[in-house]
Amino acid sequence: MTRRSWFFDRLEIAAFLFLTACQPSSSNTAREAELAPPRYHVSCPASEECHESVALLVGLSALREPTRCTAALIGPTTAVTAGHCVARELATGGVCHDVWLGFAETPTQKTEWLGCSKVSAVSSTGDTLMAPDYAVLQLRTATARPALPLGRRALSTGDVVRMVSVTPDRFYDDLHEVRTRRCVVDGGDPSSPWSPIAPHTVRVLSSCPIHEGNSGAPLLDRQGRMRGLVHAGGPPFFAFGLMTESGRIPDDVSVD
Repeated sequence: MTRRSWFFDRLEIAAFLFLTACQPSSSNTAREAELAPPRYHVSCPASEECHESVALLVGLSALREPTRCTAALIGPTTAVTAGHCVARELATGGVCHDVWLGFAETPTQKTEWLGCSKVSAVSSTGDTLMAPDYAVLQLRTATARPALPLGRRALSTGDVVRMVSVTPDRFYDDLHEVRTRRCVVDGGDPSSPWSPIAPHTVRVLSSCPIHEGNSGAPLLDRQGRMRGLVHAGGPPFFAFGLMTESGRIPDDVSVD
C-alpha cells in the first residue's frame, strides 16, 4: 500500500469521528432530581487502582436525557471537561447548577458528589471536530481529593499516554466504572499522515477505543500530569480518538 493511499484510508476513518459526550440515560431518578446529586453509582473494577481525581459528569439540564461525560479535578474547586459536555449551560450564560461530578470510593476517599457553579473558561467554538474543545468548571464546594497537575509541553508522535475515563455499564444504566487504558499519540509531526488536518493543539489518538461518556477524560503522562483531554472518538472498533492538549487551557485559569 502506498503512503498516499494509506493517508486517505486514515482520512476516511477520520470522517467517521463523532462526539462522544451525550451518553443518553434511561434513569428516571436522575431526570427527577432538582439540585440534588444524581443517583448514579460510580466505582472502579476490582482489578484496577481507582483514580481519585476523575469523575462522572452528569448534566441534568438536557431536555430529554441527562448528559454523561468524564471530568477531572485540576484544583480543589476547579475541574475540566470537554466543552460540548456543557453546551446547554454555555448557551444560557455558563451557570451550571444542574451539572454534578460524581467520584468513586477509594481506599482513602469516600464516594463524593460535587455541584458545579459556573463555566469559567471555554474553548472557542469550532466548526470541526479538529478544533480544540474544553471547558473549565468552578465547583460550589472544595474537595480534599488530589488535583491533576497540568503538563504544558507539547506531545510528540508516538508518545504513550494513559486515559482515565468513566464508562457506563453495558447492561445496567445506573452503574459506571472509572477505567484506565493506554493510547498512542499521533498527528502534529510533519512526518505524520495526520499533519495536514490536525492543528497543533488537537492530536489524534490511536490504539485507543473511545466509548460514549468518555468525552472529557484526561490523558496522563508517566509522571501523572494531565497532557490533554478526549473530545471525540470514532467507532470503538477503529480505536481512534481526538484529544485537546492541556497547553490549550489558559495559563491564568484559577485552580485555587
